[in-house]
Amino acid sequence: MKPDWLDTKEYPFESKFLELEAGKMHYIDEGEGHPIVFIHGTPSWSFVYRNLIKKLSKTHRCVALDLIGFGLSDKPKDWSYKPRAHAANFEQLMEHLQLKEFTLVVHDFGAPIGLAYAIKYPENVTNIVMLNTWTWSLSNHQVFSKASKYLVGPLGKFLHSKLNVTTNTLVHELFGNESKMPEKIQEQYTKALGDPDEPVKSLACARELVGVSKWYDELWKERKKIQDIPTLILWGERDKLVKIEALQRWKQFFHECYVLHFEDSGHFLMEENAEEVANYVHNFIREEEKKKEKAEHH
Repeated sequence: MKPDWLDTKEYPFESKFLELEAGKMHYIDEGEGHPIVFIHGTPSWSFVYRNLIKKLSKTHRCVALDLIGFGLSDKPKDWSYKPRAHAANFEQLMEHLQLKEFTLVVHDFGAPIGLAYAIKYPENVTNIVMLNTWTWSLSNHQVFSKASKYLVGPLGKFLHSKLNVTTNTLVHELFGNESKMPEKIQEQYTKALGDPDEPVKSLACARELVGVSKWYDELWKERKKIQDIPTLILWGERDKLVKIEALQRWKQFFHECYVLHFEDSGHFLMEENAEEVANYVHNFIREEEKKKEKAEHH
């Protein structure tokens, strides 16, 4: 059942659901070819990737999920919403679809969820594409005050300062500052979070960001398992939430990473530069495939 607020012209995909312990998880599975799996951040949903998927599904199989609590997935009131729980759900979806050798695309909070999977099953992840994200504990980060020590990163801090505003205001502030996003599109984000007048503190995205730094540290320690996976990093430099230092950290994380800067874009590159991002992802996958073939022939 599609909700009546959903703009099916913008999001023309067939909805699929996987029954999990936490509830029904919504995902889409479009096109054929080398699989690309998209994990969204907070407080967005698979809608954020719609323009990439329209383009890339012509040559690739594109799978994008809505984490529980987001988008068209169930929003159980009493579920944990910790990244570890999201990661377990993501793993179940990959198992259900029997996906092997795919390219993983992560944005924002989607990174720890996707990278946790890659660390556990490095043989399944062929390439990684990252858009403005972070994955380490910021508990010893001098910029953060004691109060925000328990919040992950600037996005956590931002959300925390907005806990009493309505969902509607949150989406406006997140997207409004950055891009000339039409009201109609913003509405798809607001409505997907539930009641637009609901205070942010009742949302999954606010609850899950608290107290996860230990988990981030564990991921950081395990990074050797995925350091050699070819990685493309696309970075919007006008991001008010995730600062450029995060990018420097990523460069130390991977052995082979290509970085492309978008000077005039912010946190939501795939809204602002969908066409270019899709082309970069497509070419990156193709180049890596060629390299592999070459290596196999030698």
